[in-house]
Amino acid sequence: LIRGELGTLPNKRILQISKTKFIAMPWLIKSKDIPLEGHLFFVHVPRCGGTSLMQHFNIPEKVLNDRSFLGKLFMRYFFHRYRTLEKANFPIATRENAICLSIITLSLLIQLLDITPFSQWTIPLFQIPFPTLFLSTALFTSLFTTFVATAPIIGRITPIHRWYLWFVQYPLFRVMESIPWCTGTNKHGYIMHLTAPKLLGYGYVTPEQMDNICSLAIVRNPYSRMVSIYGYNRFGEMEDFKTFMRRWKKLMKPYLEDGEKEEWYTPCHLLPQFEYTHYNGKQLVQSVVKQEELKYLKTRDGAEEAIKLDNSVSDLPKIVREALLGMPHTNKRATSKKWYDYYDQETLNLTYDMYKLDFDVFGYEIEMKQRPDLKPPRPSRRDAMQAMKFDRFSRDSFMSRDGKRMSQASIFNSVRDSVKLNEVLTSMNNDNNNVGSIGASLRRSAVAGRTSHLLRSVVEREETSESFGDSSHPSKKDD
Repeated sequence: LIRGELGTLPNKRILQISKTKFIAMPWLIKSKDIPLEGHLFFVHVPRCGGTSLMQHFNIPEKVLNDRSFLGKLFMRYFFHRYRTLEKANFPIATRENAICLSIITLSLLIQLLDITPFSQWTIPLFQIPFPTLFLSTALFTSLFTTFVATAPIIGRITPIHRWYLWFVQYPLFRVMESIPWCTGTNKHGYIMHLTAPKLLGYGYVTPEQMDNICSLAIVRNPYSRMVSIYGYNRFGEMEDFKTFMRRWKKLMKPYLEDGEKEEWYTPCHLLPQFEYTHYNGKQLVQSVVKQEELKYLKTRDGAEEAIKLDNSVSDLPKIVREALLGMPHTNKRATSKKWYDYYDQETLNLTYDMYKLDFDVFGYEIEMKQRPDLKPPRPSRRDAMQAMKFDRFSRDSFMSRDGKRMSQASIFNSVRDSVKLNEVLTSMNNDNNNVGSIGASLRRSAVAGRTSHLLRSVVEREETSESFGDSSHPSKKDD
C-alpha cells in the first residue's frame, strides 16, 4: 500500500516507512514519517463490512503496542469480546464460561468431598467459605458474560446501555479506550463506531487532520443492512423480524422525534448511515464506497469491472482503492434465507420510515427488485424537500471541478464547535435529571461559562462555512 501511494520515494525511504508502527482503526495508515496526505482514516458505519477491513489491516495487534501491561490486558479482552459477539448474540462456548465451569466444578468437589483445609477457609469479615465465594463468583461471571454483556442487552435496554457507558468511563478508568488510535470504548460509546461529526466534536480527530488526510466510509443498501442489524441485535431465535422492527423503531424514538444523536440516547446501531458521513447536508468524509462494490474492488481487474458498472468509482483516490485490495468478508453470519426474504410490506415500510434519507443520499433504490410482490414506499413531499438539503454521496468530495483538492477547514471547525455545544447541552440536561447530586451542581456551574463561548463560536463558524460552502462544492440545485 505504501509503495503504491508513495511510489516516487527512494526504495530506502519506503523501507523506513514500512517499518514504522501504523496505527489502528479507524486510522488505517498513520505515521510520523509521512505527510498527512498519505494517511488513511476509516469512518466505520456499523454492519457495513468495516470489521473485515479492521482485520485485514491487523488492527488489534497494532493497538496493543506501546501500552502498559494493564492497558494491553484490557484492550486484548475488548477485542476478544468484540470477536466473540460477532459470532453469537448470547455466546455460550467461550473462554469465560470454560474458566467458570472449571471453578464451579472444583468448588463443588471441595464442598462435596469436604477437602480440608480448603473447605474450611472463610473470609474473616463475612464468614463466607472460600468454595462458596468462588462458586457464586463463577456463576455470576458466566451469566453476566453470556446474557448481560452482549450486543442485544447493552444496545437495546436503555438503563443497561447507560450503565455500560458509565462503567467503562469511571469504574474502569477508561482503560478500554485508545484515543490516539480511535478504537475501544468509553462514555461516548464504541469509539470506532463514532460518526465523523462526533470524531471532530470530541477532539479525537482535529479539523487540520480531517482537512488533509484521506477519509473513507463504507455504506450499504438500507434493506440488507437492516437484516444484518436484526441478526446482530435480536433477542435470540424466538424474536422474529417483524417484532424486532417494531421494537427497533420505538428504541429509535429520541432520534426520529428530537434528532438526538448522542450515544446516551441513541446507540450507534440505530443511526442512519448518512449521520456518519454528512453534517447538515454536507459530506465530511472524503470517499464513500458501497459494500456491494467491494467484491469488485478486491482485485485490480474487478475494479475495472466496477468502473464499468458505475464510472464514478474511477474517482476514488488511489490510496482508497489500494486499501480495499484483497479485503476479506470475515464477519458474515450464516443465515437460513436471503436478506430480502425477511421482508413483508410492513417491515419494508418501517425500514424506509427509519432510514429514508439513506436511500436518497447514497443512491439506493426504494423498490426492492428481488420482491416484486412488495410495493415500494411513496416518499412524501416533505421527504423530497429534506433530501434536497443533502449532497449526494461523492467518491472524492474534496476534489473541485478543476481537479484540485479543496480545503474544508472552515466546515470542519464549524462541525467541531456545533458538536461540542451539543455535548455540553446534553451534559447539562443529564445533570438536571439528577438535581440532588452535588457533582451535578458543580458541573452545571462549570459548563455554563463554556456554553456562551461555544455559542458565539458556532455562530461565527456557521456564517463562515455557509459563505464558503456556496462555492466549494457542486450541489443538487446546481444540477
